Amino acid sequence: MAGNHEFEYDVALSFAGEDRQVADQFAALLTSRGMRVFYDEYKTAELWGKDPLTHFVNLYSRKARYCVLFISRYYPLKRWTNAERTAARERSFRDANEYILPLRLDDTDVPGVTEATGYRDLRQHSLESIVDLLEGKLSQTKGRSGPPSQSHDLRSGNV
Repeated sequence: MAGNHEFEYDVALSFAGEDRQVADQFAALLTSRGMRVFYDEYKTAELWGKDPLTHFVNLYSRKARYCVLFISRYYPLKRWTNAERTAARERSFRDANEYILPLRLDDTDVPGVTEATGYRDLRQHSLESIVDLLEGKLSQTKGRSGPPSQSHDLRSGNV
């Protein structure tokens, strides 16, 4: 059930290393349903030799229809998750459509992810039910425009 092909990925996953086990289970469920997922373990060879910061900024700001943030006590403490979240937030400023899909693993508050943003809590919902919801969202967004253009890069001052 691949989603809208104007994006390279249907969903990109952002998580702290301590939460890799749940991210791995989630990625496996998504791919088993035919969704195109950016999960770092699936792209090890592709990432080898690349400047990771540049690659991730581009990925989280342009290449995925949705970005799932695995919110836990570890998430705000990591340099990479902060860079990923910043790129995802830049995208959400440029794109009127929802993009960031927070998935709570505990009660941690993360800067830039407000309570007003709809989220799912893994303590109350199964991974399977969350994948069902994401699959439904992808079906609803098939006609939506593709990724923001390069000219809308907030870091360069172009808006």
